[in-house]
Amino acid sequence: MQFAKAFQYKKWANNELLNFGEQQFSKLPESDSTFFIRILNHTAVVDSLFISRILGEPEKYSGDNTVETPTLSELRETMNQNDSWLVDFAESTSKEELKRIVSFNFVDGDTGQMSVEEILLHLLTHGSNHRGMASRVLAENNLERPKDTFTRYLHQVEPSRRAGLST
Repeated sequence: MQFAKAFQYKKWANNELLNFGEQQFSKLPESDSTFFIRILNHTAVVDSLFISRILGEPEKYSGDNTVETPTLSELRETMNQNDSWLVDFAESTSKEELKRIVSFNFVDGDTGQMSVEEILLHLLTHGSNHRGMASRVLAENNLERPKDTFTRYLHQVEPSRRAGLST
């Protein structure tokens, strides 16, 4: 699996969703705007927790979300930092590192073990799930949402893929 490309996509998709959210934020009811930020903040916190676990460093959070709801700007900064780290890590990691087993405690106190590869896959699927939930908030309020599919990303960053097929 090409983790580097997958995490580049994740970073792009997060930015796309945050852009649409920012542009239309004032049109969301307060409960929906809070949910939009908090569900994405949850993904940022979980990304951070697992980055700390990969690095073997103390975790910055004691739960799977923060008590305070960040601003969109603060959320964007945190997500961008995590996404940039994940892209860099995925671009430079070895096959041996991907197989390394990481033992940790979940924030609920339960124990767990995952390979680095499994952690990366978890972060990709977890982020995708919650981006969908945040995007749904926009749709439920008849607002525009991003067309953030992987195929769209590939064709945007590699326009030559749209050049047509030779016969």
